Amino acid sequence: MTKRVIYFAMFFMFLAGGLLAQQEKPLRIHEAGINFSSLNSFGLHYKTGREKTLLRLSLLSLNLGNNANWGRAEDSVDVKAQNYGAGFRIGFEKHVPMIKKFDFIWGLETGCSYFYERQKIEMPYNDRDHTSWNITSMVNLILGATYTISDHFVFGAEITPGIHYTYGKSKNVYPESSVEQTDSSFGFGFSNNFASLSLAYRFGK
Repeated sequence: MTKRVIYFAMFFMFLAGGLLAQQEKPLRIHEAGINFSSLNSFGLHYKTGREKTLLRLSLLSLNLGNNANWGRAEDSVDVKAQNYGAGFRIGFEKHVPMIKKFDFIWGLETGCSYFYERQKIEMPYNDRDHTSWNITSMVNLILGATYTISDHFVFGAEITPGIHYTYGKSKNVYPESSVEQTDSSFGFGFSNNFASLSLAYRFGK
């Protein structure tokens, strides 16, 4: 009888220890949201990790547009333009609690983006077809803050200064000639152009 009690107590302690370990396991956080840096520059992001360190993935969509202008009867100038772009970033962010529900964040990210545009101008005896594309790679520092609303919605603001390299080509085609050009640039940015706002839904498991 005594042995059975001892075995039962050991089993109970083992089971309780396992449950306690599961309860103490840090909660894994997931966030899905949208971020804006201007009226025509937006993206989607996903973050996952523990409470103080998150892996972040961002899918960017830039300057989507398709425009057409018709000329007056006396000059017959028609202009058609289209542009689009896409890109992604991957990195991590650290959260430093400041006050309840308000965190300072910092981190690093890297990524690339692609942009294409075409403009076709039709006018008497002087048509022009312009096309250009470029690819940009970057490494950014992340600085910002987040505020958690009702434990699930997260509002954020951040700036992402960094270094970037751009390579691209452009081509202008005229009725009797064409001109091609290669462009490259390298720079460092720290301005309002690198600021963004975000709204995300947070959940964990």
